[in-house]
Amino acid sequence: MPLIYINMAEQITSINTIMSKLYRHPLLKDVPLETVVDYTIDFMRLIGTPGIFENKTTFITIVDYRAELPCDYYTTIQVRDSCTKLPYRYSTDSFHLSPCKDMASELTYKIQGNYIYTSIKAGELELNYSAIATDCDGFPLIPDNTPFTTALVSYIKLQRFVILFELGKLPLNVLQQAQQEYAFCAGDCESEFNRMSLDKAESFYNSFRTLIVRDTAHHNAFKNNSSKEYIKLHR
Repeated sequence: MPLIYINMAEQITSINTIMSKLYRHPLLKDVPLETVVDYTIDFMRLIGTPGIFENKTTFITIVDYRAELPCDYYTTIQVRDSCTKLPYRYSTDSFHLSPCKDMASELTYKIQGNYIYTSIKAGELELNYSAIATDCDGFPLIPDNTPFTTALVSYIKLQRFVILFELGKLPLNVLQQAQQEYAFCAGDCESEFNRMSLDKAESFYNSFRTLIVRDTAHHNAFKNNSSKEYIKLHR
């Protein structure tokens, strides 16, 4: 089992929170848990806002130029060598996946399928990535956030109403109302997770208000990218 470091950006809650909200509606009482789980994962991927996902770091072993990605992997944030801490960059080499590789001049990687392919044949790398949080039973954990849960419920409701409408069991005006409700809630959810706290805003603005070009940010894992610059005035 690889060692994993988790950065919890938001408070999270069980999928049962959504189930209890859904079952208050008479037309949603028979939606099974497995369907709710599928819709939840689809919704998180559709919204795609980073604050919805967990930030994880794990060590994985490269064998014959590749390694399997974690089962909860969603997208890569950054990759570096676990020993030297030198960063990998995403490969632009058209023949990166070729079995006839040139000698690697720098560390590069490419994601394809469930694997990460690297420019080195063997070794260990540290992968920082976004993941969908799960509980001990493998069910997704969701942000304990009202705009998120409201939008998720409206998404599941819409998917259910589309099926009922296609079966001739729901009038068009009810479906259209569900569509409008989801559009509003989804926008509110995106705005909520893109909203910055004062601390995040300070880091964000510092990364742009610079006089010196920070061309080593990637090499240093963006550690000092949001540090404030100070100018020393000589009298």
